[in-house]
Amino acid sequence: MKQDFCEYCNAELVNSEKLVTVYRHRKAQHFIFEGVPARVCPRCGERYFSAQVVREMDDLMKHPQAPVALVQVPVMALHR
Repeated sequence: MKQDFCEYCNAELVNSEKLVTVYRHRKAQHFIFEGVPARVCPRCGERYFSAQVVREMDDLMKHPQAPVALVQVPVMALHR
């Protein structure tokens, strides 16, 4: 199997996946996906998702199902 390298730092990527949390924003809504499989660069932490995983997250954002949990998030304004 051909070895893959991180497109940002050129480190060698391992073939195993880790479960990560992904934060997405779509049409004024925020989504948090937990337990998302991703290959993670051991040097810089860049995450790589399979096309199937990306499609699944996109489908869930387009057609939301009952959430596992709701999170209240404060919105802050930075005044300079």
